[in-house]
Amino acid sequence: MPKIWVYRKGDDNPHACTALRLAKAGEVQLVRSVNAIPRSSLLLDPFSQYALSPADADFVERHGMALVDCSWEHAELVFKNVENRVRRALPFLLAGNPVKQDQPINLSTAEALAAALYILGWKDQAIRVLTHFKWAGHFLDLNQSLLDKYSSCLTSKEVVEVQLRELERRRDARNPPSVLDGI
Repeated sequence: MPKIWVYRKGDDNPHACTALRLAKAGEVQLVRSVNAIPRSSLLLDPFSQYALSPADADFVERHGMALVDCSWEHAELVFKNVENRVRRALPFLLAGNPVKQDQPINLSTAEALAAALYILGWKDQAIRVLTHFKWAGHFLDLNQSLLDKYSSCLTSKEVVEVQLRELERRRDARNPPSVLDGI
């Protein structure tokens, strides 16, 4: 498994923090400063214009991966202060954790890490990361099909195409065609 760093500022609400549990389990190394994140590592950044794909696996194996554990209210400011050159966003997934359950995109740090490892081809490590959490089965139930599709892609562009098809499918499921559409 590649080296993984998680930036986490402070100890606010340590009971709800999946990053702390992962650090205690030896899955990640916590850093308390954005400057402590190796600049050569791949940063999971929700604001990146590129999606994480299996094509990033060799880079992550060589240079590691970094995550930022912060509230969404502060995320944009925090990510502006991190100087990593290689950034990737996770594609569409649903949260399985009890705080943001079934919500799109609002993944916990553990879910983001597990999803990234799965997409990069390290499925066993992804499942090991999730074993530290009671709700892990729900996260996998919600996302297994998508994770399998994303992990079978070759490029970021293909991951985005899969994501767009999924979003379109969900939109169509919410708005089925009407018999009046053809009139």
